[in-house]
Amino acid sequence: MLVVVGAALVVLSVATLQWYRVKQGVDVAGSGFTFHDLQQNANQLNAPIATAYFNWLAFTLGVAVTVTGILANVPLVGNGLLRVLGFLCGVGGVVGTYYALSQLFYAEHAAGGSKHGVLDNATYGVWCAFAGFALAAIGAALGPRST
Repeated sequence: MLVVVGAALVVLSVATLQWYRVKQGVDVAGSGFTFHDLQQNANQLNAPIATAYFNWLAFTLGVAVTVTGILANVPLVGNGLLRVLGFLCGVGGVVGTYYALSQLFYAEHAAGGSKHGVLDNATYGVWCAFAGFALAAIGAALGPRST
């Protein structure tokens, strides 16, 4: 169940949720940034890891943790390896999300943008991505032992 809830949170964060809120008084269009907005920023700022993450890596890690996590919970011989792989994919999702965001914000600062941290003004999208990958990782690791 944790794997399914985690996967749903990751999909929700990527598909619909706002990742960052814009502070009052900032002269920008809109009120915040979604996953798609961050993808466009990464492409424009030439941040290679962030570009890869927002173009394909987030989706790949999401599918990988979901598939390995579900298979890890099927009582089969040899599912111990799947539990480890599912856990590593989920941890990779958390680490990859943070690293891609930090590289994107560093590139924005280098291009003349304001300096701020990865978690400054973070909203539901960021937290759901982190929580989703973490829950799926835990769900995969807690799969049944093979007999």
